[in-house]
Amino acid sequence: MKKNILLSMFLLSILLADHFNVDIEETGESTLFIFQDEITGLDLGDEVGLFDLNGIINDSGDTGEILVGAGIWDGSQLEVTAIHAVDLSQFVGPILPGAILNHPMLLSIWDNSEQAEYNANYTIDTGGGTFNGLFTVISSIDECIIPDGACDCSGNVLDECGICGGPGAIYECGC
Repeated sequence: MKKNILLSMFLLSILLADHFNVDIEETGESTLFIFQDEITGLDLGDEVGLFDLNGIINDSGDTGEILVGAGIWDGSQLEVTAIHAVDLSQFVGPILPGAILNHPMLLSIWDNSEQAEYNANYTIDTGGGTFNGLFTVISSIDECIIPDGACDCSGNVLDECGICGGPGAIYECGC
């Protein structure tokens, strides 16, 4: 009986959940973010939104904050594929919006029970927490508030290469 009630509540929360809607098309390039089934910091029906704060936002190549992946927590392992940008303009092809390779992932949570969105710190078991074409395994999530001008919960800022807390232009030719 308890399982049926929980299942009914979860199904209802899925039907009502739609806070994070990814509005970009698949590009064929991605990074997988895995939220382990024993994760702390999420309740049934909560939504996760994966953002690149300085990703490619349109087919002109403009950059800014973009939602590149989303999912709804159902109590078991959640796998969210984050879409990478692809720029084929040098071959007279399109520019496809998405996350930029090696940029850090910003995690936002929609707390379904509180009807509130917050940014989150997260603990990584495997991977780097960046859009690196591989995967990152996340084991816990904590609410945080990103300070003004910062790009993460630790107060880091974007360097001139668009990397949160990055070293800046370390090469003679720039980034």
